[in-house]
Amino acid sequence: MALALLLEGWPAIDAAISDFSLRAVAAVAYLAWAATLLGYGLWTRLLGRYPVNQVAPFSLLVPLVGLTTGWLAFGEALQPLHFAGAALLMLGLAINLFGGRLLPWRRARR
Repeated sequence: MALALLLEGWPAIDAAISDFSLRAVAAVAYLAWAATLLGYGLWTRLLGRYPVNQVAPFSLLVPLVGLTTGWLAFGEALQPLHFAGAALLMLGLAINLFGGRLLPWRRARR
């Protein structure tokens, strides 16, 4: 708050506080509880149960979840480039997860 006071000044802080609505409270609650506690809680649990090299590739899904949430919650229009990026992301994740199992199968076919 001190940094906001220094950089923005009291009028900006006063305007932000006076415009604080129920929707803003809900957004803060979502970010504090759902996104942070649930998200990091699940992530920590996964890291406790599985090796890091199996869990870490799922962090690649963050942009895809963001795109999907923006589309569902806010009606954002997705461009063909978004779908191409999502497909490449999912292909990379599939190769990372299943590539080790498919490589011996492919070598055996040769």
